[in-house]
Order: sequence, then C-alpha cells, then structure tokens
Amino acid sequence: MEIPKVLREQIKFYERHGFHVTDVENRAGAHFRVTFAEFPQPQFISKNVNEPRGWKNNIARFRNLAKEQQENVKSV
Repeated sequence: MEIPKVLREQIKFYERHGFHVTDVENRAGAHFRVTFAEFPQPQFISKNVNEPRGWKNNIARFRNLAKEQQENVKSV
C-alpha cells in the first residue's frame, strides 16, 4: 500500500516523539487507521490535516493513551 507523503510526514513526527507505528490501513477517502505499539486503540488520522497544532494535539492524546495503557498493565 502506498502511504501519501503528508501521512508519512505525520508518522515521522509521531516517531520523533516516541510513538511507533505498527500498522497503517487505508479507510474511506483521506482517512487511515493507524495502530501504534504504545497503546492498543487504533487511531483514525486524516491526510488532509497538515497543521502543526493538530499534530501536537495528537501527541498529547497519544501520551494520555500510553499512560493509561501502562497503568492498566501495572494494575493487572
């Protein structure tokens, strides 16, 4: 599957911040289902959002999801 350039740039940004993509699946239109190694919930990302603010907001959300995942693992 060919990943659009804008989405590849987003993935590189997320990886620089410590989140590693394990799977990318094309969904309807400009949306992609992206799975990260740090948490089990897949994220739906649009290739049309090319603004740094949105990417930073995603990083904050990913950190919260990863933190919840770590807490769940510790409590088990």
